[in-house]
Amino acid sequence: MNTRRGVAMLIALMTMTVLIAGITIIARVQTTDRLIEMRADDTSYTQDIFRIADMPIRAWLEEQASSAVVDPTISAPMIHVSDDEIMLGDQAVRIRITAWDQYGMIPRNADELRINLGSDIETAWQNARHPGLDLSTSQPTVFPSREHPAAIGGLFATHNPWPTRSGTTRSRSGAVININTAPVQLIENIFQTFNLGDPSGIFEKRAQGELAIFTLSAQDARQVSVRLVSISRVWSFRVDVWIGTVHRSSWCVYSNQGGHWRLVQRVGIDDD
Repeated sequence: MNTRRGVAMLIALMTMTVLIAGITIIARVQTTDRLIEMRADDTSYTQDIFRIADMPIRAWLEEQASSAVVDPTISAPMIHVSDDEIMLGDQAVRIRITAWDQYGMIPRNADELRINLGSDIETAWQNARHPGLDLSTSQPTVFPSREHPAAIGGLFATHNPWPTRSGTTRSRSGAVININTAPVQLIENIFQTFNLGDPSGIFEKRAQGELAIFTLSAQDARQVSVRLVSISRVWSFRVDVWIGTVHRSSWCVYSNQGGHWRLVQRVGIDDD
């Protein structure tokens, strides 16, 4: 890092909880004098904080995403990434980052896959159609949080299958399901629909915090396909920032493209 100008150095110890004991990473963050001097209620100040959060997110994606496992008793593909408090000058700033796996959510083409959603989720699906939290709304009730992990934005994928610019699913792109993060009900639905046998062995490994290695592409008589994988290439993150009494949140989507993680979307959440 460049220290020649004597700018303030911030070291944020980001404890990445992925249900595998002993895994931590340290994200080193540098800010500028202008950032430290800005007021806590300034919009551009919080936007700078969101940009700072990009560094620990990328560190987690590079070092931990490939071994991410969600306990099968958890009903959402959610992982706690970090929850840290740092000082910007004399101002305390809390930054909390939580990940949701797009490959662990109900795919955009759930009706085509004939997934049994259950009455409550089916109602939410019909009301939202394809919940375009990336395109049409910043309503806080749409976005999941640690307190409300099963909000509609944490159940239905916006980038699986990958959308076109018009918001529709690419015709040649099938759904992908990560067997290590998807809820039990979703995996059981997929295995039953495509006659893939008994997935209980997968759940046993996940209950022990172990990564289940499994890759399979399946297609039914209607030529509808699904791909089961052990590692995801598209993750969403909710970043919550508290600066004094001010709380701001954003929703970000990162995609692994050509071996590199790229931020493909950032949406502000109207919490307050």
